[in-house]
Amino acid sequence: MRDPTINPKLTRLRRACDMCSMRKVKCDDSNMPCRPCRELGVDCTFNRETKRRGPPNKHAEAAKAAKRARIDPSVVPPGFPSSPSPQNAAKTLMTISTDSVLDAEAIAPMPVLELLVDDFFTYIHPLAPFPHEPTFRHSFANREDRLKPEFLGLLASMIAALVASFPRSAREHLKAQHSTHLFPKAIVMIEKCRDIALLTRGSRWVLKQPKTLDDAATSYFLGLASGYTSQWNASRHFMAETLTLLRELGFSRPKHPGELPTFGSDSFAPDSMPFNHVKDQIGKRIFWCLLLGVRSFSQLGASHTDIVIAPSTPSLPYPAYPENVDDICVLANEIIHPAEGSVTLLTGFRFAIDIYTTMNGVVSLELAYGMSTLPWADQRLLLRDGLLAAKSIIDNLPPELQLGNTGGETDPLAGMEDAGLQYVPPVWPNTQPPHDVRNIIKTQPTRRRQLQYEIQKANIFVSQLATRSYFVELYFNLRDVHLSEQQQTLEVEGTSDEDKALQDADDKEIFEFMSAEREIIVQNLLTVLGSISQRNLEPNGGSLINKIRQVASTLLNDAPERKGPFAIKSEEALSQLLEVLMKLEKTGPVPVGETRAPDPLQMTAEDEEEELRHWADLRDYQLRYAANAGFAGEL
Repeated sequence: MRDPTINPKLTRLRRACDMCSMRKVKCDDSNMPCRPCRELGVDCTFNRETKRRGPPNKHAEAAKAAKRARIDPSVVPPGFPSSPSPQNAAKTLMTISTDSVLDAEAIAPMPVLELLVDDFFTYIHPLAPFPHEPTFRHSFANREDRLKPEFLGLLASMIAALVASFPRSAREHLKAQHSTHLFPKAIVMIEKCRDIALLTRGSRWVLKQPKTLDDAATSYFLGLASGYTSQWNASRHFMAETLTLLRELGFSRPKHPGELPTFGSDSFAPDSMPFNHVKDQIGKRIFWCLLLGVRSFSQLGASHTDIVIAPSTPSLPYPAYPENVDDICVLANEIIHPAEGSVTLLTGFRFAIDIYTTMNGVVSLELAYGMSTLPWADQRLLLRDGLLAAKSIIDNLPPELQLGNTGGETDPLAGMEDAGLQYVPPVWPNTQPPHDVRNIIKTQPTRRRQLQYEIQKANIFVSQLATRSYFVELYFNLRDVHLSEQQQTLEVEGTSDEDKALQDADDKEIFEFMSAEREIIVQNLLTVLGSISQRNLEPNGGSLINKIRQVASTLLNDAPERKGPFAIKSEEALSQLLEVLMKLEKTGPVPVGETRAPDPLQMTAEDEEEELRHWADLRDYQLRYAANAGFAGEL
């Protein structure tokens, strides 16, 4: 109790409690707890750090900083920029962390990151097989995100690509960080990861020497995430940046004739190893993945004039295919080859390369002179040969990558829904529930590998359908141009009946082949869709949905005279499929004019329920069509 004989006006409270200080109200220390805290019914504490009045003492601050550095070297990570740029990234990251330490937990808490990294290597790595998994996991376990800015940038870009392709992978985490009724859309986390990756580079990154394959992988994943969220300008920038880095790191003109580009010679490496096989294999994988991405985007109608990968020539050849080995068999000083006939995670990736390289003839001609410079007779032969090559690749697939029977009989996780098992996004700080699919694939590596085969299988068959559709539609478009030009020529010059009959006979054969192929593509599309488990479709939604939607919309919107009987009967099914696929493209910001949420960057619980209904609708179509042998029974 205070001495009543002392004039209270001359008395200054020594220190206000934490709550009164925060509320900036007068604290009554006559009793403990103080009166304001008693009225509020809260704890009256004095835990906050006291601050010295006046300007800071430079010597004391320097001593404190030195002490912190001795205790925790990660406080000031070497190489991090002292003046981060760009400004918008800095403003964003000010809300991420309250101190000056930038590490992986600026993205999400470590328990959440561990789950997301597992998801990346389970779902994304089979299609984009970099970085080197054993090396990355070793660096991640040693918290190199605190010491190496480029590793943190790589991690952030990987999470951005994962969330862009599989938005629900981080949905529960986003809920926990904000509220159960209103939480940011996946685009918010994607852009946060992108800002972190850019901040780790700093304002002088362009001048950085040497740049590394981690930098190239970071640029690729940032481009992938931007493409999946329809930010096409950013996607083109990052993809072009990836190509520039690859050219700087090894994809350049060989010194001696007959040599192929490699990425294993690193004159800046601290060790004296003459050739690093890990770097060489990762460099080759990034190159071929970039080439496949450029080819896939061109099929979707995107114009990548700033991302030109010239055709392979003797003077500037492409790198060799990456070795058909798993990451665990790639060591710095050697590659351990498995038994002949083994199916690795690179087996499916190499088949995907085969599919898209069937476009080489068309791409080479387009880049050099344009298709119009080739006579129509040669154009149609070129397109027919490319189509036949794409169709033949599926015949060489090993049993593990064959589509198999419909109805999910080959699904390694088939029946798990009946057992109550399902994919559960991170629910930290709570522990993952026992019915999370991760518990199965983590304790049973064989099932995880089978799941990865299923993901590659879906990508292979959808990519092959997209490539076949590309050849067929290009043929019909060029044929229309030829017929128009031919009609004009006949009106002006005329032609002999013999020459015309010969031309018509040749064209009729290929025309009938292409027309029949359109019918087969419709049937194959519906069969493949009915055979893909939603569990394998949703995690790779960004890469697969766009391809399926493009093929379906091309078939649906084609001229009536081009459609065969099956295509005409399939119009309603294709229309329903297309409608569902378009509804599922919800990763990016809400388009201008829509009023589904007060904030276009916020996603309500109703939005999430709607999204899950769309996935349920698609799954319902898949099951129904699979039971009817790929729509044939229903049609």
